[in-house]
Amino acid sequence: MEREYSEVEAEKHFENNRLWFRRFQTTRSFRKLTKPERAAAGYITQAFVGLAYKYQLRSPRQYSAKSVKEVVMDLFPEKIAATNVFFTSVIPVMHRYFVFLGVQHKISNAKTLIKALESIKVRQLLDGHRNASNWDAHKKLGMQVLMGYKQDVDPKKVSAYEEDYNMGVPLRFCFDFSVNWPPKNIILLTEKLRKKFENVMYENNK
Repeated sequence: MEREYSEVEAEKHFENNRLWFRRFQTTRSFRKLTKPERAAAGYITQAFVGLAYKYQLRSPRQYSAKSVKEVVMDLFPEKIAATNVFFTSVIPVMHRYFVFLGVQHKISNAKTLIKALESIKVRQLLDGHRNASNWDAHKKLGMQVLMGYKQDVDPKKVSAYEEDYNMGVPLRFCFDFSVNWPPKNIILLTEKLRKKFENVMYENNK
């Protein structure tokens, strides 16, 4: 019998990930992430789990090298509206998270998944994200809000968008690397500020 997407099953995967991630946060490996990586880590792992299940019907124990590459190289750039800093953090966060899940016996092929991640260059991922022709309709809308092109947006609609289409990743991702939580209001950036903050991690990883 062909499997179908289930909201109940999806929530089970999200709940498992929340539990695992709380444990991951207590590890030395997590603390070795940079401040922006730690700030984004929970959202990244949640988005990965959500994308893998929604579009591949895969649970963590079913991840493969091919599926990991598809989630990172195709689904993240197409589906997730977020900053360059967020996308720069995806590979280092998932690398350490897969190591953790392997040690915890939540996945049995951690080395294979890590090797798949290591085959992806940060610049490749960022180029995919920055290419608007890759975005689906929902991401196009989210990026307009994120970059300040849509003002006076109802916060309730933003929250609904984040949950329904962005795997819980907040559009109001904080650029202040000294804190690990998003601000309450959407940050509206001028073009000058947007280029300054959005490109900093991209330029460092050329």
